[in-house]
Amino acid sequence: MTAARGTSQGSTSSASPTSATRTARPRFRAARTVLAGVVAAAIAPASPAQDSFIPEVVAPSPAVVETAAAAHLTDRARAEFRVRHGVFDDLDLADPALRALADLERGRVAEVLATGDPVTPALRLAALARVGDDAAIVSLTEGDATLSARAARAAALARLGRRDDALALARADDALAALAAGTTVEAILAAVDLGALRIRLDASAAGEYPALLEALGRARQSLDRLDHRIRLREAELLADRGKVREAVAALGEALALNPRSAAAWFLAGTVALDRFDFAGAANAARALRRIDPAHPDAAILDARAALMEDDPARAASLLAPVLSRSDAPVAARDAEIATAAARYDFDAMRALLAARDARQPGSADALLAAGRQLAFDRQYEEARAILEAAAIREPAWARPRAELGLLAMQDGREENAVADLRRATALDPHDERTLFTLALAEDLASWPRIETAHFVLRHPAPTAENADAALVAALLAPVLDAMHAEICTRLGHEPPVRTLIDVMPDHRSFGVRITGLPRIHTIAVCTGPTIAIEIPKEGASRRHLGLFDPLAVLRHEYTHTVTLSMTRNRIPHWLTEAVAVALEDTPRTFETCQMLAAAWRRGELFDLDGINWAFVRPEKPTDRAQAYAQGRWMVEFMEARFGWEAIRALIASYAGGIREDEAMRRAFGVSREEFRAAFLAWAGDEVRAWGLDPDPPLAAIARALVAGDEAAEEGLRDLERKRLDAVVAAWTNAIGRPSERPWTFTRAQWPAPAQPAVEFDDATLAAELARHPAHPDLLEIALRRAQRGASPVAGGSGELLERYAVARPVDPMPHRLWAKEALREGAEGADGTASTAALAHLEALDLVTDKDNVYALAIARRARSAGDRARAALAAERAARINPFDAGVRELAAAIAVEAGDLAAAERHIDALVVLEPDRAVHRARQERIRALRGAGGGGADGPADPAANGAEGGR
Repeated sequence: MTAARGTSQGSTSSASPTSATRTARPRFRAARTVLAGVVAAAIAPASPAQDSFIPEVVAPSPAVVETAAAAHLTDRARAEFRVRHGVFDDLDLADPALRALADLERGRVAEVLATGDPVTPALRLAALARVGDDAAIVSLTEGDATLSARAARAAALARLGRRDDALALARADDALAALAAGTTVEAILAAVDLGALRIRLDASAAGEYPALLEALGRARQSLDRLDHRIRLREAELLADRGKVREAVAALGEALALNPRSAAAWFLAGTVALDRFDFAGAANAARALRRIDPAHPDAAILDARAALMEDDPARAASLLAPVLSRSDAPVAARDAEIATAAARYDFDAMRALLAARDARQPGSADALLAAGRQLAFDRQYEEARAILEAAAIREPAWARPRAELGLLAMQDGREENAVADLRRATALDPHDERTLFTLALAEDLASWPRIETAHFVLRHPAPTAENADAALVAALLAPVLDAMHAEICTRLGHEPPVRTLIDVMPDHRSFGVRITGLPRIHTIAVCTGPTIAIEIPKEGASRRHLGLFDPLAVLRHEYTHTVTLSMTRNRIPHWLTEAVAVALEDTPRTFETCQMLAAAWRRGELFDLDGINWAFVRPEKPTDRAQAYAQGRWMVEFMEARFGWEAIRALIASYAGGIREDEAMRRAFGVSREEFRAAFLAWAGDEVRAWGLDPDPPLAAIARALVAGDEAAEEGLRDLERKRLDAVVAAWTNAIGRPSERPWTFTRAQWPAPAQPAVEFDDATLAAELARHPAHPDLLEIALRRAQRGASPVAGGSGELLERYAVARPVDPMPHRLWAKEALREGAEGADGTASTAALAHLEALDLVTDKDNVYALAIARRARSAGDRARAALAAERAARINPFDAGVRELAAAIAVEAGDLAAAERHIDALVVLEPDRAVHRARQERIRALRGAGGGGADGPADPAANGAEGGR
């Protein structure tokens, strides 16, 4: 599979909670456990089956509820407390100042700014900052000596490009003193803001981050345990540095202290999107809409989610109402710029960036938003240029430089990655994402390499304890260039640079390598010019995912590399997956045929929007598997109807940034709707050819057999009534239930229709087969009965097997039976005919068996016995790739390689045996012998065969 487009690497912080959290009074525990049950999940990417770590609702802390009801409060004080803690009602908003405070949480900045004198300067500054009116902030704070005003002024000056003036305010002695010994929450929050600005503007302030958290912890402990702004500011600092676990805990407390904090919900949704938790982001958006039905931050979150789901048109429609407002927040402008980037409308993106520069010439925020989106969409060159501009504009800010490093990790520029990540960590040594990725990049850069004409394979340096990845890399290297030639010929395109393949020794290291990428549910991943793959190995599920043929997996991933290259990474997700599965060039399994046939019969094959959603946000456990299989099926339809030249034209057309309907019209001359209609008709013919839509259905035959039997028919009617009652009950129970997504209780999820309990006795079966001689279900029943020695059909099981294989050609059962019979005949001393027949059937079975080398081994041994050395060698190599750590398989492969004259392959296997069984002296002797032979001129596949190099025929 191709990696979904992500730019940031995640981290697994294990830092302990702050002392304030550990020593909190018992009455605060309820507030702090609001998210406690899900905080642990926050550091791992969410999967569709997981609950989100972001709840839809957070209850107010008991301490807030108790304080709001305290008898000593005046009515005004009570109203102010309730508003500040988000537990107010409309009666509390009679005071204009309190109404303005509530309006700011509701995103109604225009109303706040229009309120007039009752609005405090601090509230007005917050409103102006939200809409990015920095000139007004500078004007309003002229001569204001309060630390809060100076913090707002400094930030505005920095955004306006007056960096030295901003730093002068940030470095003021009283600002530094307030950080160490502030006596009010406002003073400490302002001092923290100034400290964060120093870190962003001054590289020499990189080490100040812990002091900011310490100051906030002191404010929480000593000044006001109920002020949600403290925990919110902590959450912002923690999330900005990849400390997700701690950030989520802080957000949980902040929301318990103010369930209507728009900033906290927006940050929660942002953190959710950073880990591809779309359900959590939707929860946060819903919470914002409860604060205000038209809350702009909710639309911004939904738009960001749409961009991550490759739906810029939806993002634009979501943003349009927000951008039309006079008080559109800066975050909406950032999202607008990202949307233009996602549409590949670079002229519009540059125009929006220029307009932003006119207002905030000193800020790189908009550049960062554009660069991150471009990197997410794998527009690597454009992303690099934008992020470099951001890094130049704010040279002391670590984030643009870190994003450049993450980008370089994706597109294979490892030297750039290490350099940029080192510069980023120097600017901010507390960002866990960057530190983590730098350690990974430095480790990867030190790995040994195997270079071929078109690939560079990296693997961990082999040690006495673990050389697994090195052994797999050595097996793969000799066959990759041939794979390149075949795939590139089919697609009519070659990537301009060599592809980097990282061979990872276990599942954990693979997960580390691709941390931060969404939709990783596999053993390999491609980000364009780089591929990471696990080794096939049996063992604990935490370390290994079992056996598979890594060459087959790399065919899939390298197809992604080629299609991404030929489209400038703009190919629709479903199509790159579909082509990759199609070019695996292996038959569809029987189980996959059954899944597709069932979806076709139920009318549940995806349309072109649905298939993309099935990859991005599957609704059912089977959606992703169906999407892969259906995508390949659609490519087969394209080939049958339009030809490979048209498929190549379709893929290549996406490089220009056009959308799917136009691309299909250009390549195929049909619209998306016409394509789907033609595909569904063709798919029906395919299902019938597979023998999976027999006419009449077996159920219809069974019903005909009981027709006229009143008792049987009444029983069926009763069962159908019960089935429909169960459906009604399911619908009734679902009404009113909150759900992350629209409820989808489709007909496919209904209880199965009642079927008559009909026993096909021998006479009935024979009679029905006489009426329907090619009916696959009837033939299967007869065949299985014949296999038990009770055949009711003339001709016996041999004839039945032939008929069933024709009627249902996708079922491998006939091949298994034929192979078993052919092998039995061969063992009884028949001539070579039985052996040749067995090989054909074994090869058919091997093609649809991707997690076991049993058939490959049988082919290798049988072909070797028959003297078919080339056939034996191919099968032995596949068997060794699937299980490269089985010494017996390696010995057999070495023996066959020698007999086939491929001494290079033999040496690879013998070298592996020396590692796998270091105590067996025979392997060392063979190693010396094979090297001597190769040194004498037998180094390639055409070298002399010398069975003696293997000892006793490769046996144990």
